[in-house]
Amino acid sequence: MAYFSTQGTASGRLDLLNRIKDFLVTTVGWSLHDDQFADARPYYVFKSVGESGAEDIYLRFQIGTSSGRIEVSAYQYWDNATQTGVHEGFSSSYTYLRADNSADFIYWLYADLDHVFLVSKIVSTYYGHYSGSIKRFWSSAIGITQAEIINGSAVVLPVNDASIFTPDLHYIIKDDANIERVKITAIDTGTTPNTVTIEALANDYSAGAKIGEDPQPVITGYYNMPSTFYAVNKFDGWSSASGQKGRCGAAHGNLQADSDPEQRYGTTILFPWLVSMNGSTSYHELRGELIEIYSTGGGNVASEDTIEIDADSFRVFNLSGGGWCAIKE
Repeated sequence: MAYFSTQGTASGRLDLLNRIKDFLVTTVGWSLHDDQFADARPYYVFKSVGESGAEDIYLRFQIGTSSGRIEVSAYQYWDNATQTGVHEGFSSSYTYLRADNSADFIYWLYADLDHVFLVSKIVSTYYGHYSGSIKRFWSSAIGITQAEIINGSAVVLPVNDASIFTPDLHYIIKDDANIERVKITAIDTGTTPNTVTIEALANDYSAGAKIGEDPQPVITGYYNMPSTFYAVNKFDGWSSASGQKGRCGAAHGNLQADSDPEQRYGTTILFPWLVSMNGSTSYHELRGELIEIYSTGGGNVASEDTIEIDADSFRVFNLSGGGWCAIKE
């Protein structure tokens, strides 16, 4: 995995927006999918295929309507000819990163081709923001449809590999326009191409559509991550920009203070941040983990300290909302 980090001083939020662009595109390898810096509210849309080469990650960073904000939204797809996003995850009230309008402030950026995490220090407070894909708990295997598909019942789909599916289980199918949950009733690996049979399909899909257990676990976080976030889909598709709500929870059971350091060998323990969907009482799902961000106790560290674990280095911050966190550098 190619993983990068940097630290710098930004002269206001517009300068930070450009520094994010340079870091993601030039250093990490994301694509600048849409450059609208000349817009009344300048923005960039970045695209990544992920570390696997099979992801669809679209993130827009835009100067906010409110002071001190760069708004961040995630999309199932972004049309850079019409400047139109499909199935957005976003809230103008919450999914943004903190920045000063014009004064200098320090920032830290961490990213790979799956995600980006930014820490900004505004006066003496540290704010974190996470957007992109997560480390999913479900299978990342996807089938690619080999022809256009028309909606209906008992629909037979040609796919590149049907062996990754199990009959009578549900999956998500998506392209650049639609997304839904479907039930596969049969597979055929003896034909070329392979086929799967779907019990009922509500929408049409283009050739190249993806089908899998969780083919696009992309989120955009609140300004005080790790905390609440919005995703571009959930187990049954998309409902609204804020309709796929989730939260992060550290896997320490409130025992982090007992291990910073623990007394036997003086080691500091890092706990993963779990990602859960909890937007309604009828839908809860533990979906995965944040990438290279960990919870820790603050007993033997101060913000901006580093922790060395084998060959890896982790920068520690006491984040607003997230508490004590260690981010891999």
